[in-house]
Amino acid sequence: MRSSACLALSAALLLAAPLSAQEKAAVAPDREHRLLAALAGKWAVKQSFWLAPGKPPRRDEGTAELAMVLNGRHLRQNLHIADGTDFEGLSYLGYDSAAQRFFSTWMDVNFPGLVIAWGGLDDAAKTITLRGAIAAAQGQDPVPVREVLTLTDAEHFRYEFYETRGGAETLAVRLDYTRRR
Repeated sequence: MRSSACLALSAALLLAAPLSAQEKAAVAPDREHRLLAALAGKWAVKQSFWLAPGKPPRRDEGTAELAMVLNGRHLRQNLHIADGTDFEGLSYLGYDSAAQRFFSTWMDVNFPGLVIAWGGLDDAAKTITLRGAIAAAQGQDPVPVREVLTLTDAEHFRYEFYETRGGAETLAVRLDYTRRR
């Protein structure tokens, strides 16, 4: 018991030690984190949801609140869509400075799993494109996904979610965001 307490105290002291200048630079929010921080705020959302490829989408509206968390390193989104089902989703979008790539996570009330995707920024197109996969039915291969975040201007952005099934990529969800004042 005594060695456990000593180990815990040693770990706490190491974690509390001041960072070197190089360590501080490595954890300081950079350009990519500032880009994410510009999206913080309250947003009106228009959703287009395709139930089947080639069919017209279902359209609903909702709200989203985006906030920078964990020392300005991750953008958290709480999304609510008024579609009659009390749809709610939670996502995190961040930038890994060491790996030099963006990452996202997504969870919602209709999906029991977690979507994780990684990707990069195309400055010219003002887009962040991420790729990952979602779990499929038991015994089936994961479904490849592509997420595209298009930064239109300070008051608008668009998020698109694509799935690849049977070798064909299709747009499944489009969310158009307009900043609320």
